[in-house]
Amino acid sequence: MAMTMRRTAATATTTGVLALGLLLAGCTSGGAGDADDAGSGGSAGGSGSTASGEGTFDDLASCDDVGSALGGVVDGLELRDDSTFSGDQANCQWATPTTEATDAADVTAIVVLAQRQDFSADDISAQTSQIEGTQGVETVDDSRVGAFGGQAFSQTVTQQGITASASTILSPHGLIAVTATGAGDAAPLSTDETLDAAYGLFD
Repeated sequence: MAMTMRRTAATATTTGVLALGLLLAGCTSGGAGDADDAGSGGSAGGSGSTASGEGTFDDLASCDDVGSALGGVVDGLELRDDSTFSGDQANCQWATPTTEATDAADVTAIVVLAQRQDFSADDISAQTSQIEGTQGVETVDDSRVGAFGGQAFSQTVTQQGITASASTILSPHGLIAVTATGAGDAAPLSTDETLDAAYGLFD
């Protein structure tokens, strides 16, 4: 029973970032460079690429690295066995330990989706224009993200009594989405907090 609830919470968390993480991941075929080139540290074609080392997350090589970088955000949660960090893509999921989840109201989950890929300023601008028309997704003006030529987005989704708060940062060197899910009308982290967590995963 607890395992079922835990999987349900994680599924809802992933659903919460579909409009962000997967929509943004869809632009990986949009000419910003192949995934094989994404982790090379080179810049994408087009104007406005930032200098190497700005807006990157090359120090992250495993979900354990991601968890360490998140710090207190995942305290008390355990890394799910089906988490993956392979090449230039990551899907790292933490959830309330099974032994502590007696019903759905006890379940909290954090999901980090990441993808290394080079994006030009034109790529980011085009994607921002597309996402601004997506229902429920807000474009966030964040000076920290703007400093490396990136763009941030946030969204809150409630489904079947579970609320997910998600923030995604699209940088010239890849994207990171962080989602926090819990039962009730409020997620365990606000969009400001998920945005801070996502920003903290960049160099």
